[in-house]
Amino acid sequence: MDPVSQGLLGASLASSFSKKNSLRISAFCGAIGGAIPDLDILIRSEEDTLLFIEYHRHFTHSLLFIPIGAILLSLLLYPILKNLISFKNIFLFTLLGILTHGFLDACTSYGTMLLWPFSNLRVSWNIISIIDPIFTFILIFFLSFSLFKKSLQLMRVGLLLSITYLGFGVIKYYQVKDYIFDLAYSRGHQIERFLLNPTIGNNILWRSIYQFNENYYVDAVYMPLFNKSSHLKGVVLEVINKENVLPDLPFNSVQRNDIKRFSFFSQDFIFLHPDYDNVIADLRYGTLPYDYKSLWGIQVDSIKKDNHVTFMKLRNFQSKHYHDFWNMLNKQFWLKSEKILNEKTFSGPMGMGLARSYDLDGKKICIYNTINGQKKLELKSIILKCKKNIND
Repeated sequence: MDPVSQGLLGASLASSFSKKNSLRISAFCGAIGGAIPDLDILIRSEEDTLLFIEYHRHFTHSLLFIPIGAILLSLLLYPILKNLISFKNIFLFTLLGILTHGFLDACTSYGTMLLWPFSNLRVSWNIISIIDPIFTFILIFFLSFSLFKKSLQLMRVGLLLSITYLGFGVIKYYQVKDYIFDLAYSRGHQIERFLLNPTIGNNILWRSIYQFNENYYVDAVYMPLFNKSSHLKGVVLEVINKENVLPDLPFNSVQRNDIKRFSFFSQDFIFLHPDYDNVIADLRYGTLPYDYKSLWGIQVDSIKKDNHVTFMKLRNFQSKHYHDFWNMLNKQFWLKSEKILNEKTFSGPMGMGLARSYDLDGKKICIYNTINGQKKLELKSIILKCKKNIND
């Protein structure tokens, strides 16, 4: 979750256990505790660029770290706060703040090592996006007013509402799950494994990925509060095996091991990115909920097989992506018979050739200007690119 929400939730829980005259100092300690586990972002290496993603949300986010982190943080804060609050209370409030961090991160889809060192499971409950303004606003509103009014009741109401909102995310998750299983059944598919992920800043538009046979099927699912649910067919991608993808790499090479590390981080939802050479990307996140435009990946160099892979940030949001995303949050979009996205226009010589392209129902549509008028060409996947001329 974003650091602002982490600090706010830590402050809210800590101050809910305080007295009126110590609301502000407890909120301060809780906020510091709520944010401190993310100092693991400082763990990185120029040589091994996967070290950053490997250790983010790792041991500092585990249940075991909570009392250890609280003791260390209390020792740092006590010399500053000793005239205002006892060491015991500093420990209590920082403990409560740190307690919130791992659990809130586990509510997202990124993966959190809550059970380390007893288990390497990356816990991800997938009920809230890493940024959710509604959740954050609830915390800001009630925390601000409770501190201003010195009201424990307001603080506890805000905390209860934020937890209720997370509970609402659980309900939405299972609604989307039922929808996707019904959708797969209607396609004649039997889901082998799946991942559901609320898109950024909301919990009504979801990214769905499921595996059937040797393919991943990606769909955007619209699950509003009161209107009819719907979906948009997305990309279909080939499943790859971390053990033998890019077979030129030896089994015991550094880069083969890096592929396995990245696959573990990505919960084994990895694919060969069609827009780059030898890039394996994380399918869990896309630019839009139905596409393959991953946010990050790794580039493999089979010639330098004993060097580490290169971690790549693939995120490339453009204004048209924001426009399409907002459209997909609008119920009017889902009422249209043709749900056109990723629309592009082109200008060829004398106005001839490719004029327009867009995504529609998992296909790429290409519109050409010819001497005989406009012609439409359907490509079977949004991965495919329109040629400049219809006869190319």
